[in-house]
Formats: sequence, C-alpha cells, structure tokens
Amino acid sequence: MKKLIGFIAILSLIFSASGCSGDKKVFEEYQKFENLSWNRFNILTFEVPIDDLQTGYNIYLNIRHIPEFTLANLHINFTYTMPSGDMRSTDKELRFFDNDGINKSNCLGDLCDIEFLLRNDLRMQEPGKLKVEIENKFSKLELPGIMEVGLIVKKHRKK
Repeated sequence: MKKLIGFIAILSLIFSASGCSGDKKVFEEYQKFENLSWNRFNILTFEVPIDDLQTGYNIYLNIRHIPEFTLANLHINFTYTMPSGDMRSTDKELRFFDNDGINKSNCLGDLCDIEFLLRNDLRMQEPGKLKVEIENKFSKLELPGIMEVGLIVKKHRKK
C-alpha cells in the first residue's frame, strides 16, 4: 500500500511539474457589467505589477458573454503604459467567429468565454506597474450581451 501511495505521489508531482511548462499566469482581473452591457465610454483600466525583467509577458483579453451574443467582431483600442512611462496604443479587431462562421467562444450553460491574445512577448525595462486600458469602439452607446471583461497576463514561454 505504501508503494502505491508513493507511486501516486510521484506521478502527481510529474503531472504538476509538466503543467507548469506552459505560460505562468502572473495577473488576472475581471470587471463586471451590472446590466450585461459594456458602455462605449467605459474604458477599462488594469494595473499589472511587473517585477521580473528577464522574461516577456503575453497579454490576453477574456470576454464573458451570453450565448445569444451574435456580434461577429468587436473593434477595441488597446493602450498600455510601461513602468518607464512609454506608451503604446493600437486598434484591434476581435473576431468571435472563424472563417466558416463557427463561434470561437467556449460556452457552458448560460456563460460563454473567449480569449484573445493582445500582445505577445512584451518586455519591460524596469519594474513597476504596467497600466493597460481597453476601449470598446462599438458604434453604438451600449454593447449588449457582455457580462464581464478580464485581463490575463502570463509569462511568455520560449518554444
């Protein structure tokens, strides 16, 4: 019995170590919308603490929406300010459906999640706070069907 327990412990260590070989999450924060709608003038702001300058960071945007959400794409402005004060801004098109018209969101019951890579291997020159702003560029005042938007930052994994 002790051999079996030891074997299971070693096996679980191997699996947990192999699970760490992916991108390591260093930040995750969500902003919820009370009325299931993202107002165009509600610019989302996140402050990510950065202390490791030896690695790059991947920045993801996660959107949770209702299953009835049918918008094909969403234009956003993605702005980040480095701890040094350097600022970069870019417009992005987030596509919710692939070229065959299939929804790319993962849905389970009344919740659907979709994750978009906004920036790959972003490198910092000094430690501090990375400020990230996400602006919804939807043409109408309200974007209905959005429950929450989250920012996820992971350490970049070299391949």
